Amino acid sequence: MKKVLIIQRLLPHYRIDFFNKLRTTLAANGVELSLVYGKDIQSQKNDEADLEWATYIDTQEIKLGNTELYWQPSLPYLPGKDLVIVEQANKNLINYLLLVRRLFSGHKIAYWGHGLNRQANPNDFRNTFKKAFLTRCDWWFAYTSQVKEFLAENGFPRDKITTVQNAIDTTELTNQYNSLTASDAEELKNELGIQSDNIGLYVGGIYKEKRINFLIKAADLIRAQVKDFHLIVVGSGVEASVVKEAASTREWLHYVGPKFGLEKVKYFKIARLFLMPGLLGLAVLDSFAQQTPTVTTNFPFHSPEVEYLENGVNGVMTEDTVERYAYEVSQLMQDEARREQLVEGCKVAAKKYTLTHMVHNYAEGILKCLHLSPVVQLPEINR
Repeated sequence: MKKVLIIQRLLPHYRIDFFNKLRTTLAANGVELSLVYGKDIQSQKNDEADLEWATYIDTQEIKLGNTELYWQPSLPYLPGKDLVIVEQANKNLINYLLLVRRLFSGHKIAYWGHGLNRQANPNDFRNTFKKAFLTRCDWWFAYTSQVKEFLAENGFPRDKITTVQNAIDTTELTNQYNSLTASDAEELKNELGIQSDNIGLYVGGIYKEKRINFLIKAADLIRAQVKDFHLIVVGSGVEASVVKEAASTREWLHYVGPKFGLEKVKYFKIARLFLMPGLLGLAVLDSFAQQTPTVTTNFPFHSPEVEYLENGVNGVMTEDTVERYAYEVSQLMQDEARREQLVEGCKVAAKKYTLTHMVHNYAEGILKCLHLSPVVQLPEINR
């Protein structure tokens, strides 16, 4: 049986289903999957998890000036592995050891990631350094099709790149959303003291790149145009105090902290729009699965999954100004026919970007890298 090891610095909740299903799919095809992961003890997102069959190891943080580096003592788990898959991250020291090991022993390694840091200038030192290592692996698991194109343009063989189509379990989210009734929605609105349907929702980490101040300024303008507008903020992070302070002076702004599972889905059930003017990534899939169109901006530092949003089809991308963003949200709040068209687009996208597709893509890439033919046939899917 071939053996594969994936090393993750962090294990967020949304990855649990993926790793469980990938492990099952690979086992059916004669491949044993192991997972080693760490945690960020300083994280305020409250979104990290544990996995019974995986191995937790303490991650050591090393300060080098203003830079944080991470060492995961995962060497005991390397022997006997036919392939080791790591996140493509400059700060993960284990990656450099694996590159040296590959150079002298021929052991296969693969990268999984974005290709470059999309929250920084493409030509800054960090991305220049990252590009220097782009081709020094045996296989690439690219988050999206645009990441694959970037890798190919920078010299990595196209036939050794798997487009993962990064996703979460949208099927389960859709089922949970559809299981909620109108009375469930009214009950939550009553708890929050909301007597309006014009509700905007933010769900995610609360930190600088998410541009919470931008969101609050826009919300003030929206409220001036849509008199019964309410904004609900779900999540936690280093800038949570900004939301709490704003909510203390705005009776229409509701901060409810982090929510998971069905509790989080309930907030999508009462919202008309998903508001994310800053960094947008996997959260766009939440909006698809829960039929709540995203309104974002052409912010230059989105994550790769922003390519799933089709402007005017399953969401809206505005100019990157508070005024324009507020105007577009206000217009959508008052144009139900247009909003419903976007909802239909969300339903279509939710069926395209699924965890099942991601698992099959990833498993197929591993089998190709190991020169194995599927024992259990993987279905053809849209890429």
